[in-house]
Amino acid sequence: MNQERQASATLEIMTLAEAAVYLRVSKSTLYQRKDIPRHRMPGSREVRFLKDELIAWLKSGDGEAQSADSSELVFPLDTAHTTVYHRNPKYRG
Repeated sequence: MNQERQASATLEIMTLAEAAVYLRVSKSTLYQRKDIPRHRMPGSREVRFLKDELIAWLKSGDGEAQSADSSELVFPLDTAHTTVYHRNPKYRG
């Protein structure tokens, strides 16, 4: 039973709302940012997020090149992205 607890602790599955709270972003941001790792539930529109993948995504810096002299960890949500899709062309970035 101890192994089951360890397996469930390392593979924590979060809903959209839980992932938004964990990352401290809005749910719409999670929908818009396609670079955030997600998994769609089979046969539905629901998405789930794995905590380990979200942590790895944050540590990766969104795949952007980090300067060698910078020792700070750059979080992807801190960078401004200008390409955001909006239904109304007036609000597209």
